Amino acid sequence: MKTKAWLLLPVIALLLCVNGVSAANDQAQLTAQEQRVIDYLVKEWGEDYSVTSVDIAMNAVKVAPSEETRFRIGNYIKAHPELHEVIRRWGWVTLVLTPNEKLIARALVNAERDSKPMPPGSELAKAVGIKEPDVKR
Repeated sequence: MKTKAWLLLPVIALLLCVNGVSAANDQAQLTAQEQRVIDYLVKEWGEDYSVTSVDIAMNAVKVAPSEETRFRIGNYIKAHPELHEVIRRWGWVTLVLTPNEKLIARALVNAERDSKPMPPGSELAKAVGIKEPDVKR
């Protein structure tokens, strides 16, 4: 069966339109404050390939610390790796998790890798150097 090249043009145009609408909808879902964080990150990442994380950017642009806001920004970054090479190189998780969350994740992954039971919150807190109530799974 011979494919007609002229049929590909409308299909490609439709796909580009759908992707453009999707990206516009994602952009519209960000608040002005969240967009300021994204803008700050992209600017920072462009300087010497800094790996500035979302929590640091939120603090820098004076956005109140909030797990919900960080989650929304993280989802946006995950959905838009084209924003910057840093996202593609380091992965969105590296940019979204706080240092304590990364340490907790490492302890959990290491336990799984070593076929050990999941460490209790008190052990995770001690390993990371935080209070037990601050350990979230």
